[in-house]
Amino acid sequence: MQKEIHELMEDSAHLLEEDPFLALDKAKEATRKDETLAKHCDDHSLPLQQSSDLTFATWFHLAVVYQKNGMNQEAIEMYSFLLKQKRYESFLVRIRVNMGSLYNADQNYTQSIKNYRMALDQTTREEKPLRFRIHRAIGNILVETGKLQDAILEYEAVAMNADADTETCFNLLVCYAQVGNVDKAKQMFLHILAIFKTSSQKSLQRDDSMKEIDLYEELERSQKDALSLLLTAARLVSSLHHDDDWKVGYLWIREQFKKRNSDLAHQIEMEQALQHLKRGEFEPAIKILKSYETKDVDLKAMVATNLSFVYFLEGNHSVADEYADIALATNRFNPNALVNKGNSLFVREKYAEAKELYLEAIGVDSANFEAIYNLGLANARLGIVPEALQAFDRLHSIATNDPRVLYHVANLHEESENEVAATKWFNVLSACLPTDPGVLHRIGNLHSLQKDDAQSFHYYSESHRLYPSNLDVCGLLAIWFVKHKLFERSIQFFTIASEIQPHEFKWSLMIGSCYRKIDRMEDAFDVYEGVRQNHPENLECKRTWTKLNLFILSTLLT
Repeated sequence: MQKEIHELMEDSAHLLEEDPFLALDKAKEATRKDETLAKHCDDHSLPLQQSSDLTFATWFHLAVVYQKNGMNQEAIEMYSFLLKQKRYESFLVRIRVNMGSLYNADQNYTQSIKNYRMALDQTTREEKPLRFRIHRAIGNILVETGKLQDAILEYEAVAMNADADTETCFNLLVCYAQVGNVDKAKQMFLHILAIFKTSSQKSLQRDDSMKEIDLYEELERSQKDALSLLLTAARLVSSLHHDDDWKVGYLWIREQFKKRNSDLAHQIEMEQALQHLKRGEFEPAIKILKSYETKDVDLKAMVATNLSFVYFLEGNHSVADEYADIALATNRFNPNALVNKGNSLFVREKYAEAKELYLEAIGVDSANFEAIYNLGLANARLGIVPEALQAFDRLHSIATNDPRVLYHVANLHEESENEVAATKWFNVLSACLPTDPGVLHRIGNLHSLQKDDAQSFHYYSESHRLYPSNLDVCGLLAIWFVKHKLFERSIQFFTIASEIQPHEFKWSLMIGSCYRKIDRMEDAFDVYEGVRQNHPENLECKRTWTKLNLFILSTLLT
């Protein structure tokens, strides 16, 4: 029977990734057979040692399978059952760690930390990697719950060791930054830099062995992750200097990189150039970028790409085009350079040629936001609405709540005279920008086209509430009240319109007309008289004033 149990567990383990539900059935069957075996051993007074080890493996595996199926409570109950069995003390740390992870997944942070700490108490100081992982897990929970000072203590228990990992050190740096401890954040950055330098010096020789190829690829992935964390840490520390000169942080980081790795010094200098751009400081950005024009090929391509973008922002499209060509000559498969070249063609209204370059950029980088966005714009300018919608729909799947994308989807549907779809998408946009009066105005227009007076009035009113001086909305609301014969309310909005456009006499004429509709002739006469005096040469004013005088005269004669 032990062989059957082993086979069931192996089958369950193999199925765990592909079909966790079937793996659960196999695991349950293994535990049932184990219970039968245990009863058999007990009835026949057989030795339990081997059976006991198998029992633990079987029930532990069932808990793992429960966890894989998202049945966290069942997994916790199974681990609790194993804890009560005094025979499995050597596995207590593993059980406690797994229980801590389950409680964490269920956001029961108190129980999670409790189990992690009990696991720590049962580990020896020689088990450093395991202790470090547990400290980091506790620190992560404390950050999640906003207890940054406590989290710092947990991370420091790992980071202050010579063999600390980059991720924990990065987490500690973020905590230092959050509590405003700039000096310690800088020290931790240097620690991360030292770890990166040490790990990057380690190399693994590739040969024909698949095992070593796998190890080499894993090492490469690890190095890329470490580099990403290091550069993110550098950006964070650069931003921590709140002196009058924001460049102090970048200069300090660049100096540290220069001491250890010139390539990374170039990276942070490029970051400084981008920061200049964000602040609208184009000249210093261009100065930094131009200083790299004579460097190696890769740097030259990157600089040309960035300079093309900078000059394009400045409106110097011819120079931007030249640098885009330089970047593409260096590397034809540079998606950002392709987008820059496409933009140069776009502003010259060569939309079809620009479209081809955007498509080429997407072929290199399928998730390039700028390329897909500009492709949608190019298709819209070419009048290919279905393809434009396809581009923006694709962007919507990448950036779900980006207002620019939502606007173009809605606008294209409106241009296609699909009012229902346009209304839907403008409502989605309004959910992202609930205080945007322009969006509410557009939704009101769409409801008006669909003859839904109640909804159009609602959205016009909301738009007016947020932006009372919008002349178009004031006019639409005034006309809505006229249409529903609520002339006194319409006078209010025509009055607002006349205050916005004091030299436009049509608003006063409409106010006068509304007074006539409710038989307030004296008020109407005063309004028309004022219009006649302000616009004595206007024929329409003269005719209206004459008609009103004749009407009043005929009324007096009768």
